Parts: sequence; C-alpha cells; structure tokens
Amino acid sequence: MSEGGPSEWRRGEYVISDDPARFDADAMHDFLEVEGYWAAGRSREQTAEGAANSVVLGVYGPDGSMVGGARIVTDRATFGWLTDVYVLAEHRGLGLGRAVVAAACGHPAVAGIKRMLLRTADAHELYRSFGFTEPPAPERWMELRREPGGTGTTDTAAGPAGVAGPDDAAGGMAGLAYDPAAGPQPHETWQGDGLPDPRTAPVSQVATYLLEIVTAEGPVTADRAYRLYIRGAGSSKVTQRARAPMEQALGRLTLRGQVEVDELDNAGEPQQVLRLAGTPAVVVRELGERSLYEVPLNEIAAVVGHKRRELLGRSGAGGQPAHAVAGVIQQAALRRAGPERLKRAVLDGYGLIRMTQAAEQYLDAALALLDEDAA
Repeated sequence: MSEGGPSEWRRGEYVISDDPARFDADAMHDFLEVEGYWAAGRSREQTAEGAANSVVLGVYGPDGSMVGGARIVTDRATFGWLTDVYVLAEHRGLGLGRAVVAAACGHPAVAGIKRMLLRTADAHELYRSFGFTEPPAPERWMELRREPGGTGTTDTAAGPAGVAGPDDAAGGMAGLAYDPAAGPQPHETWQGDGLPDPRTAPVSQVATYLLEIVTAEGPVTADRAYRLYIRGAGSSKVTQRARAPMEQALGRLTLRGQVEVDELDNAGEPQQVLRLAGTPAVVVRELGERSLYEVPLNEIAAVVGHKRRELLGRSGAGGQPAHAVAGVIQQAALRRAGPERLKRAVLDGYGLIRMTQAAEQYLDAALALLDEDAA
C-alpha cells in the first residue's frame, strides 16, 4: 500500500488502485455485459452509479488500461458487500483475481467491519481461502427482489387449465388449478444435438443450452435436464465430472433470475425441479417420452389429487348422506380412494402397466407431498 492518497497494491507489472478518479466504469460494464451473469440486465448508467457509490478497485495493466476490478458496497462501520469481481480473460492465470480479492478484504474501508458478504456460483474455493463461509444461520436472511417496473410482489392468479398459479413457487400444491375436462397438456420434448462437452465448454455456454432445455421442457427435473444435455452432447451417461459444470451453469441461471428451482422431498432425497422464472410450478402433462421418475413429484401429486376427488365422487362421498348408513358409505368411499387404488389409477392414466417397487416408492413420495400440503 502507498503512503497517503489512494491506496495501491502491486502484482508484478500490474497495479491495483482504489483511486475513483482512475476507475473506468465503462470498462467494467463492457465485461459485465458479456460475462457478468450476476449483472444481467444492468444498464451502463447503473454500473456507473454503483461505482460512484462504492469503494472501487481497478486492476491496471502495464499500459495503464483497466483489465479487472471489484466493488465494495459498505457503510465503513458494520457491513460490506463484495461484488463485480473480474479479470479479463487475456490477463487471467497471473494471480490477479486473488490479488484483487486480497486487496478488497484488506482495504481500510472494511478493516473494522463485522461482516462482509458476497454471492458466487462457481468460485467458492477461491473465497473460502480468504475466510468466507456459508452463513451459519441462512434461515435468518431475507431478500427483497424488485423487478424493473415491479413492486416486489407476486401475482397469485391461477394459470390456464392444467397449470398451477405462481403461488406454487416453493413447490407446494396451494392454489393448484387442474381442469379435468381439458385434460393434461401434451409434453413438449426438447430435441437438440451438437451441444458442447460440459467438461470443457465455458460455463456461460453450458448455461445457454441448459436454459434452452428448461424453456422447452420446464417444469423439468434437474436430473432429466442434465440427461437431455448429455444426450445432446453425444453421450449417454451423466458422470460427476459432467454434472459439476452443469450445476455451475444452473447456479448462474438462478442468480440471473432466469430460472427458479423448486426443491421437493423424494423420500428423504431432494428433487430439484427447474422452470423459467415467473412460470407456474406445476403443469399437468401427458407422460410423453418421459419415464415415470422424470415427472416432477408435484405434477404427479396434482394428478393424484384429481384421481382422489374422482374416486370419492364416484363413491357418493362428495355429500353428506342423511340416512343411518352414512358412515358406512363414507368409509367405503375412502377405501375405494385409498393409496393403493390411487397409485394404480395414476399408472393407468400414464399408460403404464407394471407397479414396480421403485414406482410404488415414487408414487408414495407424491402422495406424501399432496397430504403434507393438505395438512
């Protein structure tokens, strides 16, 4: 660090400076516009305004041009937010990314603060090396998202026939709209090939194709989306090495606000269901080319709920009989709409014949989801 005036850090022929007069907000925006997934939709004016109201760090090359940077949003007393950390591709591999993060963490403006936060989709290990960890009590944190021209509130109107309204964003069944008369919608299968190998392609490119799959098939389980990508890349097996970059790509899409992820309980194992932001969490569709296990659990739960109402209705249990055998009639109706009958009815509805142990367990998880919401 230099004595007096702006602070400077040196890394070989490069200089990191916090001089706001030297900082090039246009250069930062040029990068963010192309590669800054976290800043999607940000205007050049917003980048400039954000820089003007932050502690800025610029990384300057031997010719004096800005080749990287970072911002710290802070009250200089209790809290800081590290964001917009980047280095141009042609200057990577020289330790400049670590150097600018080190400069940010050691900057006098945040030297005495209690907490500094950041968000990242794919650089967790870098930041862990500087002491960043996951929040110890994430349930205490809340977020208010404002869309351009919006108020941060959600329209909970029900969608069209066969579709649940946006109330279902958390993957539940509240407000489910399913019109049996209209029947399930056709399942649109994504068709594509020639995709790049996710193990070697840039994460931004993988994210582009993953978004295409979610747009065509959503709501779609993450496992099916990854399998479709791998099939499009000319392979057949989703290995852990291939899955990791696809998960990073999904992280980028969620941070950009393009894709939402609903987590459902599949007998103790989480099931991730991907959909475009702002679209219904549940769309009841025909099986199509999907296997039973590729149908999201909340979609099956919607079908189960309809089958249950249908069976109860046929049994005369929809009303309250006035005669003495009312209780007997109602119990018979409940038996007719019991779990085994419901699971068989769902398989029949999908055109499947064999009730395997795996199929029964998957349908049990859908039943549990439905009953949990009803409770």
